[in-house]
Amino acid sequence: MDCITLTADDGAEVDVLVWEPESEPRGIVQIDAGMCEYAARYDEFARGLADDGWLVISGENRGEGPRALARGELGQLPDRGYHQLLDDMSMVIDHFRAERPDLPWILIGHSMGSFLARMMAARRGREMAALVLIGTGGSLGPAGPVGLGIAEAQIALAGEDRRSRLMNTLAFGSFNAAFRPARTDFDWLSRDREMVDAYVADPLCGYVCSAGFYRELLKLMRAANSVDVMGAVPPQLPVGLFSGAADPVGGAGRGVRGVAANLRAAGVRHVDVVLYPQGRHEILNEINRAQVHREIRQWIDETARETARMSRL
Repeated sequence: MDCITLTADDGAEVDVLVWEPESEPRGIVQIDAGMCEYAARYDEFARGLADDGWLVISGENRGEGPRALARGELGQLPDRGYHQLLDDMSMVIDHFRAERPDLPWILIGHSMGSFLARMMAARRGREMAALVLIGTGGSLGPAGPVGLGIAEAQIALAGEDRRSRLMNTLAFGSFNAAFRPARTDFDWLSRDREMVDAYVADPLCGYVCSAGFYRELLKLMRAANSVDVMGAVPPQLPVGLFSGAADPVGGAGRGVRGVAANLRAAGVRHVDVVLYPQGRHEILNEINRAQVHREIRQWIDETARETARMSRL
């Protein structure tokens, strides 16, 4: 695993982790991480993809990772909010495709990254060979506007960058309810105690974000689940949704199936859903992660081959 630094359109430096295959890459897999974590947590999964021959890249989202910690910016976003995150993702893939424009591009997003990935698919899906959504969720319904109003009120009172324990509680406070008695505040992430304990002990994970961050997260989720965005995903783009059947972010599978149904209703022809029994939010870090990694990699391989075959017809 290597790290390079790119300069974004607003002058900020964005770190990008790179996993190179041993031979000429068969394509590029871009991974976008979830909220309150960072790209290096995908090392095991990314190494497996590199072993399969993929060039794997993962840019750090603003407000996350070692650079944000060093600058005192964990849990904060720039003025353009999630739109800047999307522009950063485009910058990262454009950098790598500039030298290899003919390689297929597969985008993987986890959790918050899955919502960003859906927005990218609406924006640039015709350039992609496949889209993988891990730990995604559906619309928040009436709770969305209520939460957005609370975030806006907190911003008006204390500013964009003030950490909001209230929003953190509203967003995640109920996620452990299905897993009582819980050892930690983050049992909802995985059944693997070692993985949960590593997350709790990591200063780059599990922090309370700013009110501005929560506002942008809610806006992002609303946009990603909108009819307009669903309808802008190209019909021919294969989409794979992989989640834990007990993941509270995905409504214990209901939200995941709802997203798939909405994509199909919008005309997307190839939508696969895999729900792992008893799996929680971070299926890449679950007790059966070897199976999950293998099956996602297999889906990518089979889908990429089929996409390549169809392009030759």
